[in-house]
Amino acid sequence: MDSEPQVALSDLHDNDLAVTTQAAIDRVRPHLGTILVAVAILFAGLAAWTLIRSQRASEQMAGWDAFINAFAEGDAGALDTVMARYGGSPAAQWAAIVQADAALADGNRLMVIDPGQARRRLEAAVERYAAVNAERPSSLAAQRGIFGLARARESLGELTEARRGYEALVAEYPDSPYRTIAEQRAAVLSRESTQQWYDWFASRPAAAAGAQPPTAESSDAPAQPSSANTAPAVE
Repeated sequence: MDSEPQVALSDLHDNDLAVTTQAAIDRVRPHLGTILVAVAILFAGLAAWTLIRSQRASEQMAGWDAFINAFAEGDAGALDTVMARYGGSPAAQWAAIVQADAALADGNRLMVIDPGQARRRLEAAVERYAAVNAERPSSLAAQRGIFGLARARESLGELTEARRGYEALVAEYPDSPYRTIAEQRAAVLSRESTQQWYDWFASRPAAAAGAQPPTAESSDAPAQPSSANTAPAVE
């Protein structure tokens, strides 16, 4: 009878696992320093990313504070500072929209008394609205930018571009609070009588402030801007 001890199957498995583990360690050992460095870099990157996110959140809050203070005081210079210091942020985008709204209001107000200055202010409004739109802002700012640009182009007599802007707003943001008026203005600008009215207005000398157009409908007159001092919703 064989008296040699029997080796348990589990012991064989344990021995195989130990051998395999040791072999893996032997393969990794020469690269252990590199692996540790990579892990350290990974954790450093995660820490830096967390810090950057925290700093960005803090900077955005500072930008909103600066914007709200400038807006409340009606300080155009302070709004320009917000745009320069926090460029690309929602606060800077709203500062640009408020400045564009002010330029649009000035341009419409000056149309009769100083057409040259009116055009310069309207062109400044177009430039600011277009710059905001180019940054692809969040929903409400985008709607304000598209709508404002269409209004400014309409005031400049660029009716085709204005109509396209209104139509784009309706198509891209069907739930926009500006949808109803955008649809109305697009419909008005599609009429031939509207183009005739604008042609007459553009050729009319400033001295003829009391003159009446040959044919005009009240709804065909330039869309008047809402107050520039309309506070945006913080996004």
